[in-house]
Amino acid sequence: MPSQDFKRSDRIADLIKVEISQVLSLEVKDPRVQGITVLNVMLTSDMKKADIFISQTNSFNEIDLEELKKGLEKAKGFIRKKLSQNLNLRRIPEIFFKIEEFF
Repeated sequence: MPSQDFKRSDRIADLIKVEISQVLSLEVKDPRVQGITVLNVMLTSDMKKADIFISQTNSFNEIDLEELKKGLEKAKGFIRKKLSQNLNLRRIPEIFFKIEEFF
């Protein structure tokens, strides 16, 4: 009997967080998205949509928020493709990026 402490969507969200962090840091070559940190992934219970919360405050270079949003939107398809290759899931959720601003 599976543990009732964590839902499946929570476990999948953790896997997605690790994979997206690796893809953004190692495989995406767009300089607009370099140096960002994935803070959290919130996955809906039906696992069709994923909100990825990112932060740029740990970045050593100053990134314009509009340029960051454009870079993430451009890399979204590539990231989903990499998730489908690296995770054994029937359906890869649609990705929505949310930028956390701490000032």
